[in-house]
Amino acid sequence: MFRHIVASTALTVLMFFGSGAVSHAADMLRLYEDNQDCADDRVLKGVSRQIDYQSRRVPGVPQVDIVDYYAIHQNDFLPEAYKRPIARRYCQASAALSNGETRTVWYLIEYGQGFAGALGDNVEACMQGFDEWNVYDEACRVVRSGVGRN
Repeated sequence: MFRHIVASTALTVLMFFGSGAVSHAADMLRLYEDNQDCADDRVLKGVSRQIDYQSRRVPGVPQVDIVDYYAIHQNDFLPEAYKRPIARRYCQASAALSNGETRTVWYLIEYGQGFAGALGDNVEACMQGFDEWNVYDEACRVVRSGVGRN
């Protein structure tokens, strides 16, 4: 019964506002899916630099290099908003390591937050098992997704 009411209400709203709303929503979805920032070379180099730094300087973290990235995708995008002035894109990839292992790496792109706020974007990265000091909270939670945050 509840599903029927929700479906009827949704259909009524769509009929009232016309197909333009559906078209606009589809356009927004396409922009969300087609964005290639997660796979951008500059972003991936930033991820590699951070993981390399952790690998070389944090006790207990394996000393490995990232050989390649694959299965790169976006988990979430939070555009600028009134109480959220920084646009953030949350990404995930699988990283092939120099020791033969594959690990999940999560990373966050903060637009316009590069050096002095003027030189590009900031990238924060966390690899599964590499955040010994919980800088990004347990299980890299901080860079995994922005869902449910303000």
